[in-house]
Amino acid sequence: MSYVPGNKSEDPRIHFQAGMRDLLRVDKVRLINVVGSVQYGIIYSIVFFIIGIILHSVFPVFTTKISLLSLFGWILLQCLVIILITFYVRKLIESIPGIFSFFPKYFNVSDLQAKGFIPYGVEEFKGDMASSIVLIGTQYRLLEKIAYLTEEVAKLIF
Repeated sequence: MSYVPGNKSEDPRIHFQAGMRDLLRVDKVRLINVVGSVQYGIIYSIVFFIIGIILHSVFPVFTTKISLLSLFGWILLQCLVIILITFYVRKLIESIPGIFSFFPKYFNVSDLQAKGFIPYGVEEFKGDMASSIVLIGTQYRLLEKIAYLTEEVAKLIF
């Protein structure tokens, strides 16, 4: 990502200065981005907390009595389900408008776009990190299965 348009973007000093100005700016665009991050992070965390608990209870309890191949199959299946659910949850949550879209009098999108605001287009402000931790953290049986499989495969290899 370049903060400087044109051929001057290759100059590291100019690029750094522009990046610092962007980092330290305080305006409506930054407010929308930060609040949007928090909003979507909270929504994702709540939804994935509930889904994580459901998935945790649906998949079988970890046991060492099954073959490594079978264990690997269960891990793969659970990961595939997580991928599919994540895809559809993202679609659902992305359909929820940002909180500031309910206040067009104070946050005019046309004016803000001129200042660098990209409506519904900035992925890093969606709270993915928090939601990933919650989704995986609620499924400790999956983590146990992965840890056991890792240890057993490492014993076979080394």
